[in-house]
Amino acid sequence: MKTREVADVAEEGARAARKRRTRERIAAAAMELFAEHGFHAVPVSEVARAAGVTEKTVFNHFATKEDLVYGHDTRFEAALVAAVQDRGDRSVLAAVRDHLLARYAVMPTDPAARARHRTLAALVADSETLRAREQAVLARYADRLAAVIAADRRCAPGDLRPRIVADALVSVHRAAIDAFRRGALSGRSPDEYGPEVVRVAEQAFALLAHGLDDFAAGPLDP
Repeated sequence: MKTREVADVAEEGARAARKRRTRERIAAAAMELFAEHGFHAVPVSEVARAAGVTEKTVFNHFATKEDLVYGHDTRFEAALVAAVQDRGDRSVLAAVRDHLLARYAVMPTDPAARARHRTLAALVADSETLRAREQAVLARYADRLAAVIAADRRCAPGDLRPRIVADALVSVHRAAIDAFRRGALSGRSPDEYGPEVVRVAEQAFALLAHGLDDFAAGPLDP
């Protein structure tokens, strides 16, 4: 590689690093303000001021105010898709189950990360706007999973199975999110409620794998 090309690559890497640091600074300032005042009470202009950037810069990094809260969801989506694409000889269900259970089993140990988890849970619980955004994010996960599953299994157009499977898998994640939020808002330590999140997900995956037909067809307990 020529000297000029090396310099260009280095400069591109430096620019990417600066953008990443700016994005992280904006997100951190936003969460701090939201934690203190609530999501709806803080305008984007105040986030920009706290982060030391312009309001335009905030929107260059985050398309909407809600993205300041859900700024990392694309990473989760990419990892979820990769779990299906790189699953080897495992079934789609097994691959997603193993991937998600491994993530749920890791609870934050750093006090700052734990505080952020509590803040996020409280913000979403108190905001209909953020709950609606959460549902839109989950729907996007399901859309992406359905497309990946359909391509992977070479399904014909109109085949309902990829959509049904994707919706069912994302419903497990939704149940885990609900369990996590209940635990975070209970005031207990993640060490206490973390195993409950894993247990909820395990039960949901078991229902999909083995018991859905029996449960749906059988009588309800009184």
